[in-house]
Amino acid sequence: MIKRVSDFAFALVVTGVVTTAPAHAYLDGGTISLVLQAATGAVAGALLFGKAYIMKVRGFFSRRRDDAQG
Repeated sequence: MIKRVSDFAFALVVTGVVTTAPAHAYLDGGTISLVLQAATGAVAGALLFGKAYIMKVRGFFSRRRDDAQG
């Protein structure tokens, strides 16, 4: 199954590379800066989400219970 998927993906990539024409597009500094800021924000958001999720999981499995000791 995995072999068939990888063969299909390879064929798709090769077809895409062979059949595409040049775009003649221009990316100025502002566009590149916007893309880098979006990527940085996405990574920072993912890290903060992961940290909050891990802290909730750790709190759930923690042996110390503050509310039970009163």
